[in-house]
Amino acid sequence: MIKGNSIICRKIEFDLKQETINLLFLISVLWIIGMTIFPIEIGIHYNYGPTINLVPLSSIKGLMSHFYYMVPLRNFAGNIILFVPLGIMLTLKFNKLNSVLRVGVTGFLCSTCIEFVQFFLPMRATDVDDIILNTLGTMIGFLVIKTSVRIVHMFAKSES
Repeated sequence: MIKGNSIICRKIEFDLKQETINLLFLISVLWIIGMTIFPIEIGIHYNYGPTINLVPLSSIKGLMSHFYYMVPLRNFAGNIILFVPLGIMLTLKFNKLNSVLRVGVTGFLCSTCIEFVQFFLPMRATDVDDIILNTLGTMIGFLVIKTSVRIVHMFAKSES
């Protein structure tokens, strides 16, 4: 006797909190890719051909002596702030990323991959200082979320 095809259904519960974290994680990753791989740069001098800096802190030192303060500020703040949301979302999404070192290593690896891809793109530069600043941003994101959670717990305890 041949039985008919049976369909196995699995009841999946919708967890709004987890789905929100997943969405925000996706947005942070896509934002980083968009800003680093596919940027829209208006009024910026383009470098034709690959440029690479493998000397740590050399481009940071060079920018510190720039005559217009917005150039180093844009570079430093931009590279750091770009990765802060990633540090926050990595911490919320992955339970094993529960230390500043683990989140920092993950940010370092993500940034290194981006810089590697940028090496092969025209009008993009590969810079070890970007990796340093991006990693710092990821670690700041971790510290922001951990500090925020502690503050919320502290206020919750004081109210009860």
